[in-house]
Amino acid sequence: MPELLRVQTAQFEFSIWCNDIAKRQQVYQATLLKRASKQTQVEQRQAIDEQNRLPIIRFSPPLLITEVSIFEASIKGENAALTEPTAELILDESLFFENVQYQFEWVFFEPVEEARLTHRNRLINEGFRFVKARHSIFARLTGTINTGNDVGWMRLPLEYVVARQAIKSHISFEVLPTKMDLHRDLPAMYQSIDEEFPLWRFSLVEKTEQDTARSQQRGHFPLLWLASFGHLRKRFEQGLKVITQAPHSRLQPHVSYTKAERLKGRLPYQLGTKVKEDLTSGHYDKRYRVEKKQLSVDTPENRFIKMVVSTCKKHLAGFENKLRQSNQTPDKQRLSDVFLDELHNWQQPLQKILGQSFLKEVGCYVGLSRESLVLQQKTGYSAVYRVWQELKFYLDVFANQSSVSMKSVAEIYEVWCFLQFKTILEKELGFKLQKNRKAKLNEDPYWGHKLINADKGAFEFNRNDGIRVNLYHERAFARTTTEIRTFLLTHKPDIVLEIVFPNDKRIVWLFDAKYRLNPIKTDHNNSYLGNPASKELKQWETSTSEDQNKLPYRIEDGVPDDAINQMHRYRDALIRITQDRQSLSQHKSRPVFGAFALYPGYFDQENTENPYRDAINEIGIGAFALLPSASVTEEGSSSCHSSNNGNFWLLDFLRKQVGENKNHTASYNINTLEERLYVQEAARIPYYGMKQVLYPDLTLTVALAGQKGRDSAYFSAFESGTANWYHLPQKTFLTKYKLHVASEIRYLALAATPEQNSGSKQIDKLWPVKTVVLVPRYAITGEQAGKASISDELYYLFELGKPLMLKGRVTCVPHRPIKNSMKLTTLTRLENVQQFGELDTVYGEALA
Repeated sequence: MPELLRVQTAQFEFSIWCNDIAKRQQVYQATLLKRASKQTQVEQRQAIDEQNRLPIIRFSPPLLITEVSIFEASIKGENAALTEPTAELILDESLFFENVQYQFEWVFFEPVEEARLTHRNRLINEGFRFVKARHSIFARLTGTINTGNDVGWMRLPLEYVVARQAIKSHISFEVLPTKMDLHRDLPAMYQSIDEEFPLWRFSLVEKTEQDTARSQQRGHFPLLWLASFGHLRKRFEQGLKVITQAPHSRLQPHVSYTKAERLKGRLPYQLGTKVKEDLTSGHYDKRYRVEKKQLSVDTPENRFIKMVVSTCKKHLAGFENKLRQSNQTPDKQRLSDVFLDELHNWQQPLQKILGQSFLKEVGCYVGLSRESLVLQQKTGYSAVYRVWQELKFYLDVFANQSSVSMKSVAEIYEVWCFLQFKTILEKELGFKLQKNRKAKLNEDPYWGHKLINADKGAFEFNRNDGIRVNLYHERAFARTTTEIRTFLLTHKPDIVLEIVFPNDKRIVWLFDAKYRLNPIKTDHNNSYLGNPASKELKQWETSTSEDQNKLPYRIEDGVPDDAINQMHRYRDALIRITQDRQSLSQHKSRPVFGAFALYPGYFDQENTENPYRDAINEIGIGAFALLPSASVTEEGSSSCHSSNNGNFWLLDFLRKQVGENKNHTASYNINTLEERLYVQEAARIPYYGMKQVLYPDLTLTVALAGQKGRDSAYFSAFESGTANWYHLPQKTFLTKYKLHVASEIRYLALAATPEQNSGSKQIDKLWPVKTVVLVPRYAITGEQAGKASISDELYYLFELGKPLMLKGRVTCVPHRPIKNSMKLTTLTRLENVQQFGELDTVYGEALA
């Protein structure tokens, strides 16, 4: 296990080990380089600035470092940078990444009696072990931390005791994701999530913390209030200390009613005259109103201070009580006792302030009638006033001032992917939000909000063409659910997209967000070739760009094999139960037309093909890369809606499936759109030995071949209804229709020349199709085709049953060229027309 970093001071030596992170560093650099490959000049400048932002390790309080070793390369203390206390240590390359296990060790050179970590997360503290000094071996604190999917700043608060004196030292470093850009991708995700689920992303106790982003959400959220208070606490207490030493006071009128013999000093003329008149009249017991001014601390400013201290004390006490109660339950014992004791200790200075004698004379705060210069300018009062304003509007002034834990990046990615579907449906596909039954927030302001999974549609959309869409988040399918159920285990895909047509036909696609990457091998057209062998992967990683272009394969971002396997399980497990309206029988069907993984792979999606496109088209299983497509304007502001390059493959897929209807215009009809979904190869795979059709009476109209060179008995058989075979060149069929439609044809409506030979053909018989095979022309006998041939051209050979007579003939069927007589229709449509031009067709999407 190589040593990544070693920092030595006069008090201790701090070391970090982990397995080789060279591969993580390569992946991280590759991730940044991919994003720089297709950017504007402004974006490239920002990318360069991001890469030039060297990683740092922070020390609080600053340490007087005597030696630093990075990858076992030492920097001695005589270096100018190490001759004075250091608050930040700048590294040449990143060392800390997600999903890596690190080992930390402090070796103490002083007689340390006790040492421990005081992190908020109890599990992190329990992962460290203190060993006291023994013989010539120094005392040490050792432990391991797996960063998991927690990215951001990880703070390790160390506390050790020397000669019964507690000493604190904090070490902080930034954990980076290897699959995305921490400083650009995550803020774009936060912006989308905050619009729908404000405050959801914040959490009380995680391994890492991040600078909070701006939010427009207002209201009281104790978790953020606590984070802000912890940041402002010292300034707040210093201001209160100044106030207690010199509280503000002012001359205020004091009114009393006093008898004449108790009046002292010089009296006002009117009062003296009144007293004299009363004494002359014999009124000796009368009391007189006397107003004097005296200094008093019962001022609006002191009432404000008392209110602020009381409110903060109340919030902290409530927070502590709530967390102590929650921390007693087995599933929430994550808080360390150190953190709970710290919350308690924060209340002691406030309680001491409330016990000051001068505050006992202060009344209740009822507001300020006007602006107070005392609160804005006087020492102590101005500090408390500013802190209170930040605490009161902490969500508005939070950016880059305080840190708070976020949910894991895997959870963030999952919810962001879900909201991307909402954005695509509304802004790209022309749907309007009809019902917002989104997954509600379980408002637990102390631990962090949670999403309550909704059994019904989280979002319901409709469009002016009659199509409805239900978008679900983590919808549970079990044995007890109705309509769509499972027969064994419960399944809960991340995203369920259900399309409902006006005829109430429903189609479901499942998506699962996977915050994981796995290298896959593709050809130069980006077609999936499989997982690379270790030799191929190593050869690719060690090759230059020119050498990589010469290789017969490429290495791209993909999803792990188990993610694809899970998509197969989802599709196979879900069964739709439909009730027959005319009977009590139930019918089972498979509602899932496709199941796809979503992963944070980075591609130039507008100019490359999805590696999983063939599997998506053939079997309806695959994956889509999905990342924020943020770009940078000239002013440097970020926008996550300026480009679709991050979701182009997914957007293109949804456009092809449900159409695009913007500004109340559409280039399709509902029947065509529905047929488009059913005509796809992935939707037409039946069980072996069975067939799967959309139209049970699909009929192909086509003219008989010309009579030249053919036996007259061939045409007589069609005239008398005794024909058994019909052949059609495959190339003729494919000029009009796609290949797989031929196997679904149930009837042939063959147009023959009438006896009067009017120049066009007519249809009067309907021939059931028993079988259809594709054979070379020489395999078709003269009896079957009217003449023999030695050509190897492929033909469809239809075996015919006994014909059905139409009630009315269909006339005016063109026959030159023969493809003009070809139409896909149904038996019902054919029976309702008299002329060929009036015949409606089906399977518009089956056209070649």
